[in-house]
Amino acid sequence: MRIDPSRPSHKATGLVTPRGRLYLAAAIAFFLTMLVVGSIPGKAQALNREYGDKLMHLCAYACLAGAIFLAFSRHRAVITLASVAMLGSLDEIIQGFFPYRSSNLADLLTDLAAALAAIAVLSLVNAFVNAMARKDAGASYRSPPPSTCAHEDHHHR
Repeated sequence: MRIDPSRPSHKATGLVTPRGRLYLAAAIAFFLTMLVVGSIPGKAQALNREYGDKLMHLCAYACLAGAIFLAFSRHRAVITLASVAMLGSLDEIIQGFFPYRSSNLADLLTDLAAALAAIAVLSLVNAFVNAMARKDAGASYRSPPPSTCAHEDHHHR
């Protein structure tokens, strides 16, 4: 059997689908936007005063985790949680270099809680969608119920 190196195998490309690449690009763009906005003097503080620091972390990292989760086809929860742990840690480390920002372990824990919530919600939605698809697929294989109308029986005689 000859292997064609120009065509990657299913297993080699199966972790991230073409649609997953879009989600991954969105996650990267979103994270970079978070870093840029967070480095603008006064901008992060104004947003935190307006909406609350932990709520900002919950919303931002739940969205980031959702995009990461949707980017992968296997090992989604582990990859998402590990990614959010790394990115959240990086965010907190970067914040420590700005005199008008502060690094905070509670923020990282909030980021991880947001990731866990996003993973749980998306896993439940995924399970529901898969169950409905299996139900629909099973229904298409069944034959229609027998007719009980007298006039239909008359036509078949």
